[in-house]
Amino acid sequence: MSKLFIDISKKAIATILIFCIFIYATVFICTIPRNYTIKNVEGKWTATYPIKNVFKGVNDKFVSIVRGDFKTTSNGKETAELVKASVSKSMKILVGGLIVAIVLGIFKGIFDSRRGKSKDSSLKILLTIIPISLPDVLIVAMLQALAVWLNQHGVRIFKVAGAGTWHHEILPIVALAILPACYIARVTAMSIESCYDKEYIKAALGKGCSSRRILWNHVMRNAIGIIFESLSNITALIITNMMIVEYMFSYPGITYMMMNSFRNYDNNTIIVTIIVIGVIYFVLDTLFQLMKKVALVPLKEDSL
Repeated sequence: MSKLFIDISKKAIATILIFCIFIYATVFICTIPRNYTIKNVEGKWTATYPIKNVFKGVNDKFVSIVRGDFKTTSNGKETAELVKASVSKSMKILVGGLIVAIVLGIFKGIFDSRRGKSKDSSLKILLTIIPISLPDVLIVAMLQALAVWLNQHGVRIFKVAGAGTWHHEILPIVALAILPACYIARVTAMSIESCYDKEYIKAALGKGCSSRRILWNHVMRNAIGIIFESLSNITALIITNMMIVEYMFSYPGITYMMMNSFRNYDNNTIIVTIIVIGVIYFVLDTLFQLMKKVALVPLKEDSL
């Protein structure tokens, strides 16, 4: 237990350090004056502003970020209220998308796997691989086209833009879940197939155990560890997808708010929204890492 605590503490310290560097880099990029240039004057490289003045401005803004001084946007609206509302909306589709991706991915992976059989179905694997090879924008556009077609034929379940009702959230959740689900499905299928090569599985098959019992009592107990370890790899994928999904569905989440801030040249809001997105990323990644450290080790030991 002490070793586990030490490992978690080291991971937490490293995460905090990386996050502080991330915040400072974000403030630095957003604080550099737009007309900052370096010119060669009479053989000497001269900057528009002295570098020490640039760093002074960055440090001052960094301190103000820590103090929470950015209370309003450039148009006078309350930053905290806007961020709170947008994060709430983003979390709905993020959590929904993760749940759909994990559940759908595991069951699709079980369906794709050979489960000890010699023959493999290329069609099942293609149905999983093809979505991974498609651009995110194309997947969202296809879902929007499907929703428009259904609306034209009297099926008005899906809304293709905006927010406010659960009808607006179905398509963003589905669009957000497709690529992670396909990734999890491939990991699940490969994990299951590797488990069927183990000697204890062959022994269970030789004793006449049913295929269903072998799958759920033996194979999945070992494969689930590999599946959960792969979840940390989809963190960046699902955050990136969220930016595309919110923009194309005009869904007013935190990434949509960030892109609007870029359009309005609202540096203060840009910094705040980037930091909030970074917090979501680091929290999600840390959660997956803790699941791997805390939950999966005992699971693997019990399955031996």
